Amino acid sequence: MITEDLDVFLADFGEAFTLQGGAAGGVTAIFDAAYLQEIGVAGTDPAALVKASAVSAGDAGKTFTRVGTGVVYTIRNRQPQDDGAFVLLQLEAP
Repeated sequence: MITEDLDVFLADFGEAFTLQGGAAGGVTAIFDAAYLQEIGVAGTDPAALVKASAVSAGDAGKTFTRVGTGVVYTIRNRQPQDDGAFVLLQLEAP
């Protein structure tokens, strides 16, 4: 398990988000909305990389708001990454 300060990994590319019912300070996440085009249907697949301690398994279905834009997403699922210090949130666009 990583014992370093995980905020260092999010410092350069992290953005502020608020989680429905979450801590007042919000959540820092690395946001990505990769463009996809499959079988003639195009769109984005928004996801956010966050510290595992910032969200729980029960947060699926809650709103996750991007502070800089005010865009509200819904958390579809939470996927642990590598050693589990970070998770990838699959988001649903409005």
